[in-house]
Amino acid sequence: MKKARSFKKELIYSFLTIAFFSIAFLGCFQIYQISSLIKENQSSQAQTTKYLSDYIGNYVLEHKKMIQTEALNVKEPFEKEDTASILKQLKDIKTNFPGFVNLYVGNNMGQSLVFYPEVYTDGERRDNLNFSDRSYYKELVNTRTTVISPVFHGRGGTDKLLVAIVSPILNNKGDMIGYVLGALDLNELGEHLRDRSFGKEGYAVVVDQEKNVVVSPFVDTKRELVNLSDSEVVQYFKKQQRGKGSGYFTLEDPHRNVFSTIEKVNVLDWTVWVSKPTEVITNRYKNAIILIAVFLLLTAIVMVIVSLFLTNRLEKTILYLLNYIKDYTKDFKEKRTITKRKQGPQELEELYFQFNRMIVEVEKNRKGLIELNMELEGRVQERTAVLENKNLELKAVNKLITSVSSDKDFAHFIQHCLKKIKPFIGYSIHVFFQDLAVTNEMIYTKQNLLHYLNKHMVGVQQHIEPIQIEKNHKGFLIVDLQGEQSITASDQEFLNTFAGSLAVMLQNKFLFEQIRNKHAILEAVLESMSEGLMLVNNQKEVEYVNEFFLNVVTGGERFPDMTDASDQELENFELFNLDDVFRRFIKLFDVDKDKLSAFFSDKKGDLKLEYKQRFKKPKYYILHKFSVMLDEDIIGEGLMLRDITKEEEIDTLKNNLISLTSHEFKTPITNIKGSVETLLRSEVEWEPEFQLELLEGVHEDIERIQHLVNDWMDISKIESGSMHVEREMVSADHVIEKSMEQIPLALRKDAVFRFHSYLKKDFLFYADKMRVQQVLVNLFTNALRYNDSETKEIDVTLDKAQEFVSISVSDNGIGISKDHINKIFNRFYQVDVTATRRRGGTGLGLAICIGIMEAHEGRIEVESDPGKSSTFTLYFPVKKGRE
Repeated sequence: MKKARSFKKELIYSFLTIAFFSIAFLGCFQIYQISSLIKENQSSQAQTTKYLSDYIGNYVLEHKKMIQTEALNVKEPFEKEDTASILKQLKDIKTNFPGFVNLYVGNNMGQSLVFYPEVYTDGERRDNLNFSDRSYYKELVNTRTTVISPVFHGRGGTDKLLVAIVSPILNNKGDMIGYVLGALDLNELGEHLRDRSFGKEGYAVVVDQEKNVVVSPFVDTKRELVNLSDSEVVQYFKKQQRGKGSGYFTLEDPHRNVFSTIEKVNVLDWTVWVSKPTEVITNRYKNAIILIAVFLLLTAIVMVIVSLFLTNRLEKTILYLLNYIKDYTKDFKEKRTITKRKQGPQELEELYFQFNRMIVEVEKNRKGLIELNMELEGRVQERTAVLENKNLELKAVNKLITSVSSDKDFAHFIQHCLKKIKPFIGYSIHVFFQDLAVTNEMIYTKQNLLHYLNKHMVGVQQHIEPIQIEKNHKGFLIVDLQGEQSITASDQEFLNTFAGSLAVMLQNKFLFEQIRNKHAILEAVLESMSEGLMLVNNQKEVEYVNEFFLNVVTGGERFPDMTDASDQELENFELFNLDDVFRRFIKLFDVDKDKLSAFFSDKKGDLKLEYKQRFKKPKYYILHKFSVMLDEDIIGEGLMLRDITKEEEIDTLKNNLISLTSHEFKTPITNIKGSVETLLRSEVEWEPEFQLELLEGVHEDIERIQHLVNDWMDISKIESGSMHVEREMVSADHVIEKSMEQIPLALRKDAVFRFHSYLKKDFLFYADKMRVQQVLVNLFTNALRYNDSETKEIDVTLDKAQEFVSISVSDNGIGISKDHINKIFNRFYQVDVTATRRRGGTGLGLAICIGIMEAHEGRIEVESDPGKSSTFTLYFPVKKGRE
């Protein structure tokens, strides 16, 4: 172990620690204040940079606006070639804006026509100069908007740093007929920036859009044009998206570390930054840290001296007390005591006095404690023996406790309990319960108690403890005492406890089996229900859901065309609470969210749900909600889901039948009635030709009624699932040709049928010939009926796609819109293409077609281009081994 420090060192270290942390805290506070001050200076520097950016922008923008205004004002005198007026205007601009070194007005060929001042600063005149080779002039010609050139040195008469502002002179047609140019002196701007104060050793730098230096304390802009594209500050600013930034940088020329705040001059795409040397910032930190370190050193020296002086007297008193305790310990071993006193601080003198009294009391009680200790040891040994016996009993009872939910029957359950406690009992134990007798090794059935005792007991005496469960369920715990074995009071108490524990275990087993049997019966009843059932508790958590409800809510096999969930998602889907059920209902059924929420919020009620399947009839469910009561308390809610599709279909069929009979049957029956009444008139003698015409009309109307009845019978067969097809190997070419021949001549007028086969001649496939013809005739009839073309074209294509034979029927008719394409296979559905329906049809044709295709284990698909064409494709499965 680490050696402990002396009391004096502990006090010195404590004083030094307190002093150190106090000074460190003050130092941190001082550093924090310095840091805050530096941040304020940096913020002020950023504001200064922003001010410079705005100032430069406004300075150039004012001159730019003047040039643009002049381009408008000079248009009329320029067109009139009034050079005197133009020169006067340029003179006025120069007077009001002395920042312009000179101003030009030129033609659209780049040739200068008017120049002011007329004499350059070198005393020479320069007229008719050509500026068409200048980059800013080329940009002016391309954009026809005001152009601000990059920085450049004046040529031929001035060495000032200039920026050319050029604005086009446009005629009324918007064509450029000339230009106005003002050369802006930037040295004056530079002098203004250099005169500003940027703090200790601070300075400003301005660069143009090509990163040429406009203002810098390290560049003589009158003599040289310096580009800073490779500067670390410029490279950093290119990466910024906000148009401003700040950071620490290392400059090459001059070589130094600086902190810079950067701002973009948006009007000109220039950049300005203000920099300060890094050492100006860091020196404050260095000075503060050095001051704190020196102060800490001086404080440590002073604190050591003061603590040495203060702790000497206190240490002497404590050493005397320590020696006194050592002497007492030594005297205690030699069975004699002494008392001592020492002058010192008041508290320590009191400590000496109380310590002496404690010694006297300890000596008085020491002998009594020794005697009590010996007596206590005897009692502990006696109690330990009792506890050990009890511990064995508890272990035996604990082993006896086993799960009653096991699949063991009563006999094996009792035998399992006996095997568990065998290590803790030295007797031969038998359990006789009803007509069962059980030991560790054997199970006897159909036994009589007296007969069993006479036949299976080895010893002369037996000890019997009753096992009482219920009035009709009694048993006995039998201990077979062999040789000289006997039952002590302690053993008898244990056996009584064991018999009671076994009775409890058997009682629990009885109750569990009863509950499990009832639960199995109840669950079988609920799972056998033809309705879905789900129970939730008051926390809206799912407690039970039967198979029917789960299949509906998860989609299951009820909705195989689901597209909103993958097979893996459905396999892993679970219902934990009512929110899960709500989400599934929203996905599966055509139901309003608010309406469903209101239903779940109410205590009771019914809600009708509809699920629409693609190319299939919809399904309907009724959802009933009820409260689950226990005694007089509501412990949850129940949801009952019942499939009412058949009831809905019956109602729909009934309504459709009434509509069909009232609409479709009315016209032919009226026609038949009128024709028959005409023929029955005895007072008129009709010509044979007229009679034949009436009879033919009656025959057509009867055929129409028969067709309606046949359609209705087919739909009824499909709805009841009794639609059967008699499939055999038939010729695809022959079926298609016969179907074409069955089209009425009136419909085939002006129609062209084209048959395309990509299979071998006389290709055979497995189908019901008559039903296939029925489907094709229906498709041909629709293709001709819903066709407004002068020449109605029907293309029939025979092909094979994977495991299916395909027959496609394409037309050049009116097509089907997207709104109707998913509904055309519904019963009684017709697409109204005009104010009145097209002649004929009941709306059952395509519904019958899809029923026939499903009976063939095939399918029908449709593609349509509204206003142009439609294509219906039939897919018949290829029967393996036959073609």
